[in-house]
Amino acid sequence: MSFRTGMRHAMPYLVAAALGFASAYVVIAVAVFPGGGSHDDVTVPSLTGMTVDDATRRLAKLGLRLTQGGARPSAGAPAGSIIEQSPLGGTISHAGETVTITTSSGQREQAVPDTKGMSRRDAEQALEDAGFSVGTVTQQPSDSPRGTVLSSNPAGGGKAPAGPVALVLSGGPASVVLPNVVGRSYADARSALEQLGLVVSGSGLDSASTAPAGTVVSMNPSAGRTVPSGSGVGLRLSAGIGIVNP
Repeated sequence: MSFRTGMRHAMPYLVAAALGFASAYVVIAVAVFPGGGSHDDVTVPSLTGMTVDDATRRLAKLGLRLTQGGARPSAGAPAGSIIEQSPLGGTISHAGETVTITTSSGQREQAVPDTKGMSRRDAEQALEDAGFSVGTVTQQPSDSPRGTVLSSNPAGGGKAPAGPVALVLSGGPASVVLPNVVGRSYADARSALEQLGLVVSGSGLDSASTAPAGTVVSMNPSAGRTVPSGSGVGLRLSAGIGIVNP
C-alpha cells in the first residue's frame, strides 16, 4: 500500500481526532474561564454617596448606563446623593448594561408645633411630644408676659427635620412702672413684682404699723416710678404679731 493510499484511509480518523481535541479544549476553556475572557466584561463601581451627574460620568467611562429608580428620605445622606444601586458595586456586568440607582430626598420632615405665647415649660413639653428637642433659649425685652415664647427657630406651623428648636422668650418690658403693692401680703406683692421682671428684697419690719402681720406698709422705689426691668424693689412689712422676717 502506497503512502498516499494509507493517508486516504487514515484521514477520517485524523479528522475525528482533531474535532475531538477541539471539542475537549472548548469544554475545558469554558469550565476554567466561564466568562470567556470577553473584553465586554466590566466591574460595576460602587456609586453610594455620589451625585447623579458624577455617577453618570463614571459609568459612561465603563460603557454602562444609569437610570434613576426613585428617591426616599434618608437621615444620613444629603438630598440628591445615591443611597442604593442595582447591581451592587463589585458585580461583573457587560458594556451597555444599566445600573439602577435610588437617591436620597433628605431627612424626613415633620410639623413643628406653634409654641408662641406658651410658657417655657409648656413649649418644651409640646416640642418633645412632637419629636423635637429644645435648643438654645434666649430672652429679649417685650411687652408680652415675662417667660412666654415670642418665637422659635424653626418656626412653628412649618415642617422641619427632627432636631433642636431654639426658643426666644420674653424678658418683660425694658422698663416698667412700679405698681402699688402697699396693703398687700408679702407673697402677693412679691409675685406681682417678679412677674414684671423686678427683684424683690425685704426692707425690715414696721413695729408701729397697725396692719396685719406681713402686710406691705411701704415700698422703695415708690409706686408709679418707672424703673429698668431687673431693678430691685424693697418692701417694708408690718411686724404684727408672730411675724417671721422674710
